[in-house]
Order: sequence, then structure tokens, then C-alpha cells
Amino acid sequence: MGFESIDGVDVTLRDHLLTITLDRPERRNAMTPNHMNYLGQLCTQAEHDDDVRVVMITGVGDAFCAGADLGEADLSADGGQIPPVSMGRNLFLPMLELSKPFIGAINGVAAGGGLGVALCTDLRIASEDARFATSFSRIALTANDAVGYLLPRIVGTAKALELIYVGRPIDATEAERIGLVSYVHPRDEFADAVGAFVEQILSGPPMGLRFSKRLVLEGLDRTYREHVLAQEYASLANRVVANDDINEGVAAFKEKRAPRFEGSKLQSRWDNY
Repeated sequence: MGFESIDGVDVTLRDHLLTITLDRPERRNAMTPNHMNYLGQLCTQAEHDDDVRVVMITGVGDAFCAGADLGEADLSADGGQIPPVSMGRNLFLPMLELSKPFIGAINGVAAGGGLGVALCTDLRIASEDARFATSFSRIALTANDAVGYLLPRIVGTAKALELIYVGRPIDATEAERIGLVSYVHPRDEFADAVGAFVEQILSGPPMGLRFSKRLVLEGLDRTYREHVLAQEYASLANRVVANDDINEGVAAFKEKRAPRFEGSKLQSRWDNY
């Protein structure tokens, strides 16, 4: 089954790169529950599609994503201002459980739940036009949409609390300074810079990168003794499912040429890891 676009979410798969583009510029790419559910479904589908090696998410216009579309939302206590558990399960869990490299190309404003989506990516590359805001305190809400969980892990506890308490937007320069984004590029260079960066990741060994990502993220909650055991298992599993890539990497290193990685020829075994 191929990847399909829906109204407000454009999807393309080209040369092993799955690009998800939020396309509701008139609403600053704010998402309805249908959009949120679909993003989660796309990540789940990408996880199990052998042709996808890297996933990238970006937006159209002057916003990356302004969060939930509140146009018809009832945020009163009676109306259910607390986000349903299903949204955390349907949207943020599939993003966080994606084992493939996940890149955020932050073209503009990322606020509220849109910031949460950005934080779910492995790393973020920003346009100089990007702005970041938690926004929840401005409408008397608690930190939702995985922001309270992810933000302190990325920028530290004190800075995360400051951004949540104050709710003021920060620009791309400040975001880079505090480690929220990895790189900032001028508007007219942004697309090319993101493309060049993603190409570097696409040239890497698909299975090796997936195992490495899981080692890093799951290692945050492990002791080092536990990590060593996981590292040994990952190394052995990688050799089982992607030994041809290991041999190609060694050969390319000796021959002083760029390697040509093909990925696992036993991809179905990945689901057993």
C-alpha cells in the first residue's frame, strides 16, 4: 500500500525519503483531530515500509504548525480541555516510536501542539523565520502534546519551565543557542540546506542507523550496564540483518570511496527486535 495525501497533509516518497508536508497555510497549518490521527498513521506505515529510510516533516507558508485547530474547539472544563488519551496514543506515540531517522524542517512558527510535533523529531533544522512557543499558559492550559515530557529532555529543566511559564515565542537564533534546533539557515537557502543534510543521512546504512537511534533513545532510561548489553545485542542483530552493508562499508573504507548501502535483505526480522 502506497502513501497517500489527504486534504491538508501532502505526502511524497522519493528516493527512500518520506516527506510529510502540513498544507493548511490559511490556518497556519493547525491540525484537526483527523490530521493528527493521520500523521500517526503515516509514521506507523513508514515504520513498516522497507522503502522508507528517512522521514521528514515540514510545513507550507509562514508556519510549521500552529498546533490544534481551535476554530471550533470547546476548551471549557465542561467541553473537555484536557486532551484525550487517544491523541497522545494516536499521534505522539507513533512519532516517538519511529525507529528511522526523523527530521523536522521547521520553516516557520511551531506553537503549542505544533511545537510538540517538532520535538518528536530526532533533530530540527530551522529557517531564520522560525519561531517557537509553548503557548498553553496563554489560554490557561497545562503543558500538553508531549511538550512537558520532551522539552526538558532537549533544553534542560529550567529553560523548559521558563518557556512553559512565560509562553513567549523565541526566535530561531535563541532556539539554536539553547539546543532546541541544530541549525538555522536563511530563508532562501533553507530548502537546499535541508536537502543536503538529509542526503547525508540517506547515504548512511539504514539498519545501522535504526539500531543506533534505538540505542541512544532507549539508553536514556538505562544504566550503563544495561546499555552495554543492549549495545551487544544491537551489534549482533545488525550483523544478522545487514551484514552485506557492513562488508560494503569496510570495503569502501579500504578503497577510499563512498559506500553504497542497500539496507537489510532480511528486513522482516526487524519486527522481532
